[in-house]
Amino acid sequence: MQTIEVRGETLHYERAGSGPPLLLVHSLGTGAWLWRDEIRRWSSLFDVIAVDARGHGRSTARGAPTVPEIAADLAAVIAALGLAPAHVVAISMGGPISAHLIAQAPGSVASLVIADSFANQGEAGAKRAETIAAVVRDVGMAEFGRRYAQDTLLPATPRPVFDELAASLGAMDAQTYIACATSVFTSDVRDLMAAIRVPVRIVVGERDNRTPPALSEAIAALIPGAGLHHIADAAHLANLDQPERFEAAVLSFLTAQAGL
Repeated sequence: MQTIEVRGETLHYERAGSGPPLLLVHSLGTGAWLWRDEIRRWSSLFDVIAVDARGHGRSTARGAPTVPEIAADLAAVIAALGLAPAHVVAISMGGPISAHLIAQAPGSVASLVIADSFANQGEAGAKRAETIAAVVRDVGMAEFGRRYAQDTLLPATPRPVFDELAASLGAMDAQTYIACATSVFTSDVRDLMAAIRVPVRIVVGERDNRTPPALSEAIAALIPGAGLHHIADAAHLANLDQPERFEAAVLSFLTAQAGL
């Protein structure tokens, strides 16, 4: 794993392969590890970069771990590594982050895949953030991580994947997680998504209980020309539940946009 200093933070990232740049944006509470299979498979075609967002994994959180700040960090990474314009795959909180990234750094993104995400959750999102904060304060991050993994992954997903997801959340600083979750779940990026003009594909697990398919359908209605693909037998982290089906839904789009 390599490190880069941007905007007062030390960010850790994985990088492998050669070809058109491909930036992978992970979900809340995870890190670059979430994309391990994709890095291995896609590095034969792309220069793949997966960054631990501030406050996640091994990266620092000296500043506020909010959606706009994480987006600004990624814009700085793209500029520092000379990646622009990069193809981007963003899952869960990556949806709002990618919308801010495109707004903050026009020309930094060549194409975008938004997986298992949302543009706005309204009052439900604010209530969810409040519930998360209360539960974390009550049981601590280790138990919260176990509960999150249990509620997020499907029963058929291999146990080591469950354990890694639980451990990833459990290792986060509680206040950092709460602050980031509050920013994520109260995000309203409908106007930013409606302004996106790069090619977009939206994918969602048919059994996603955290950001149900209706939220992805709402994104598809906002972004001109966006395609929508449902992934069977996958929940919120579709790439963990169904890695092959996730790849089938995403890779053909990426290679077409990259001219491969």
